[in-house]
Amino acid sequence: MSRRRTARGFTLVELLVVIAIIAVLATLIFGAVRSATLKAQKVRCLGAIRDINTALQTFNSDYMRPPIPPGIVPGTLADVTFGDVGGQYTNDYIVSVLEGEDKAFSFSGGDWSTRNTNPKLEEYMIFPRNLEKKNGVNNIQGDATFGHILDPWGSPFMIAINVPPFTSERSAGMNDKWMETFGKGVYPDSEPRNEPFVIWSYGRDKLKGTGGKSGSNNRLDKSDDVVSW
Repeated sequence: MSRRRTARGFTLVELLVVIAIIAVLATLIFGAVRSATLKAQKVRCLGAIRDINTALQTFNSDYMRPPIPPGIVPGTLADVTFGDVGGQYTNDYIVSVLEGEDKAFSFSGGDWSTRNTNPKLEEYMIFPRNLEKKNGVNNIQGDATFGHILDPWGSPFMIAINVPPFTSERSAGMNDKWMETFGKGVYPDSEPRNEPFVIWSYGRDKLKGTGGKSGSNNRLDKSDDVVSW
């Protein structure tokens, strides 16, 4: 007498278990990919910051001053942050100065000529340009950030300049050695000090520190921000 094997399908419970396992694996894979992507972006961001920092150091060494117009009356300009969203100074000025371009910019401190800042129009850096609005100078004509140097997440890099003369240790960014970013680069666990210039990015969330938190919880070491100091 032959025996017949009865074909048995999956039960509903078994299907639900399989679906749950797949969902867990997908979540783990997505989390790992997201983490790896963020790490790669931060490495790229830090590389761009180092390149800008090197160009600024070379400029400072050549001219014995930071890249601001020498014609400004000493003691009348506080420390400046270029690239701050909604701020007075855009970082395309820094791009043009370091690339040796002959351009004019209108800021609250008056009309700033790159030729006046960099009289020899020396080339200190050539920034990468793209149409992706990230990882280089935005090359989309007519865009609000055209000509600005952007981080891997599409925000303008912030570049703070410690403006001389340095006649005191700390005096709200005016004539002092302390780098004053007026809160933009200040965290409970870290901030610039006596650097001639600093560069930073608020990272993927585009918020300073641990986005959404305030006060002592808004820390640099818990955030995705990338800084030069």
